[in-house]
Amino acid sequence: MIRALRNLPFQIKSAGQGLVRHSATAFSAISAVSMTLVLISLFLLLTGNINNFTKHIESDFRIHVSIDAVLDEAAIVQLQSDVEAIPGVKSVTFSDKDSELAKLKEENSEIFGMYEEGEANPMRNIFILETNTPEEIEPVTDALNEMEGIVKAEYGGDGVSMMIRFFQALRNGGFIFVAALSLLALFLISNTIKMTIYARNNEIGIMRNVGATNWFIRIPFVFEGILIGLIGSIVPVALTYFGYGYLYQAMGGQFLSSMFILEKVNPFATQICLILTICGMAVGMMGSFMAVSKYLRWKR
Repeated sequence: MIRALRNLPFQIKSAGQGLVRHSATAFSAISAVSMTLVLISLFLLLTGNINNFTKHIESDFRIHVSIDAVLDEAAIVQLQSDVEAIPGVKSVTFSDKDSELAKLKEENSEIFGMYEEGEANPMRNIFILETNTPEEIEPVTDALNEMEGIVKAEYGGDGVSMMIRFFQALRNGGFIFVAALSLLALFLISNTIKMTIYARNNEIGIMRNVGATNWFIRIPFVFEGILIGLIGSIVPVALTYFGYGYLYQAMGGQFLSSMFILEKVNPFATQICLILTICGMAVGMMGSFMAVSKYLRWKR
């Protein structure tokens, strides 16, 4: 262990010298890492914001339940208890018809300004329900529509549910695509490092002849791969942080409407930059390790 630590500065220096001496192949590997990480960044930004859109829409999901006008106060209290007992119901909030009319007047006084509170109020008392999960909204709504004392229970409808399912499918597909891109980067780096190793076969042969172990030969290449991944992540990290920051400011923190709120630059973009850096270094290390291990096995 102590010997390995003593050799570490020499091996890091060898990795740096290898990058300089074989700059052409190193540049192609760095370019492959950069292009792959840019694509990964785009999909991470997309899937992260889609996840935020979905959560925002789900948090706004409410079931509006219109109560029969013939029910008195005691009957409404009993009905609320029955509604709260339905499986999947998280909370039930009562809103009287005067409050509902006041909300409508505030939003559009020109149309609803003629209506007065009290007996002349055309609105109904309502319950506003939240469910434990978005998946429970539809069955809870169906159960409510079958209860006595409820005129109608409704929510955003099938269109909103389909939009959420679409976002979820797109998000899952994005993660799969990111995984596929990572494997592609691993393959490209492994092949590029392999070319570098073949170009340095005499150097490796001399090291083996003087008694160097496979691990002693392997480690400089592994560090070289880490450096390739680190250098290759610089451009994607800069594009991600400053590019997303510019888009966020230009779009006012939302996409098309206030319904689609964008993730804030910090910590969202910062976290993605960290992921890109770690991913680049890990892929470079693994690609180099795989390539040199395969070569050393072949040369036994």
